[in-house]
Amino acid sequence: MRSHSSCAAAVLYAATIRAATISFCPSDEICYAVGVPSATASSGSGNIYFQISAPTSYEWVALGTGPGMVGANIFLVYQDGKGNVTVSSRQSSRHAEPQYDAATASELELLAGSGVSGDAMVANVRCANCEVWTGGALDVADKSSQWIGAWRKGNPLASTSLAEGISVHDGSQQFNLDLTQASLDTDSDPFSGVGGTVSGSGSSASGVSVQAPKTRANKKVIWAHGLGMAIAFAILYPLGSALMPLFGKWYVHGGFQVVTWLLMWAAFGLGVFGAQQRNLLFNNTHTQLGTVVVALLAIQPALGYLHHLHYLKNGSSRGIISYGHIWWGRILMVLGAINGGLGLQLTNASDGLIVAYSIVTTVMFLTYAIVKTTMSMRKKTQRYAGDDRRKGSSGAGSSTFVEHGNESRQAVAAVSRMAGRNTVQMRTFLNPTVSRRADFVQELYLKELKAYKTPALKANDAQGHVLEFQQPKAPLSPEEADLASSLKEYESMAVEVEGQEGADAGKPAAVAQDWLVEEEEDDDHAHGH
Repeated sequence: MRSHSSCAAAVLYAATIRAATISFCPSDEICYAVGVPSATASSGSGNIYFQISAPTSYEWVALGTGPGMVGANIFLVYQDGKGNVTVSSRQSSRHAEPQYDAATASELELLAGSGVSGDAMVANVRCANCEVWTGGALDVADKSSQWIGAWRKGNPLASTSLAEGISVHDGSQQFNLDLTQASLDTDSDPFSGVGGTVSGSGSSASGVSVQAPKTRANKKVIWAHGLGMAIAFAILYPLGSALMPLFGKWYVHGGFQVVTWLLMWAAFGLGVFGAQQRNLLFNNTHTQLGTVVVALLAIQPALGYLHHLHYLKNGSSRGIISYGHIWWGRILMVLGAINGGLGLQLTNASDGLIVAYSIVTTVMFLTYAIVKTTMSMRKKTQRYAGDDRRKGSSGAGSSTFVEHGNESRQAVAAVSRMAGRNTVQMRTFLNPTVSRRADFVQELYLKELKAYKTPALKANDAQGHVLEFQQPKAPLSPEEADLASSLKEYESMAVEVEGQEGADAGKPAAVAQDWLVEEEEDDDHAHGH
């Protein structure tokens, strides 16, 4: 019975000051009231007055400026255990317990009339700089300024510490206030019964709009988002990147990364849904950085396909598109892993979960770096070994003869010099020499020359009616010229036939008489005698 009378007294007390402020009561037990002096409204800065009233059965009650808990300027009221109340200015950069920071706290002054009376606690507060705070601002002339309220029932905290820890709220409410209807004529306490008057109706039905309560975010959605993103960025992306240098199969690497890419998008959708439910979307580093990373990764599959086409066209040499695909993925992969840690911090995850995520991420990235470095060094070693083998086989004399201009000319010249000295080189395929290579080329040339036959002319209608031309002989290449010169030298070295020793050039040689004829003449002459 006493509790109900106290609640009624608190509401009645709040009603008495409605004529001087604009107020909102989310329940029959809790009320908020706000007043803005006209001087503050015209200048955009200055004092702002507000009141928070609730039964003593509440552990704490809070009023905040902003669209949601994250980034809001929060004024927390709880009993000090000495018959008065403590008001603490706090800010929250994530969906966790707001913390007191003397460096960023608003300048609050607890006015007369504040304290505990019966079963009701009231805090009349003047704020000197509540129009601006770290991470936000309040337009004191806004007709639809955003506010939040939160509360928790329980035993009194009984603390005068501004940094006293609190438990999570039981309920909350978002609402909008028309601050033009909360304008005070004078810059004085409107809750003491001496202050100014309201330039408007001042009732809670006018100038106040209550936002529909949002569906409380399902923890399973947030957990599914975090788990999916952690698996994608901390495990699968580094593992898929290591598959390419490890196996060298582009389809294994590409297929694995595409599956991971689809998992990332599914987890991103869950994250957007959960952030909207908790009013965390785009008002913190995690959601902002995460959206940028996912958006930039949207083009990574296309870059990978272009990189593959470049490889098919140019072989192992990399181009701009190749390096773009590789480093684009590496940078975004690292940023995504870092953003996962920011997400754990935003959701106030336990220290054990943060440590586990850090260990897994570090191990996977180190594994990728080791695999990449090892395979790169192995490829370089194999390439250098192949070059050494090719150089060694060339120095030992490979049986495969490759025709190069300079080498062929040197070989033919060597053959000519050796033929002029009437030297004979031993031919063998077991130990080929420069002269052997030249002989091999010469034999091929002679075979082609002997096998060549002039094609016979075919009679046709044009024969005899048109002038016929002989096809000009193709100019000799340096190799062919050298071979022709060598052939002439060989012809000059041919053994002369008996009976041609005294033959003049251009004249037929004298034919020697047959020895059989001379013998017959001798026989006849002998018979004659």
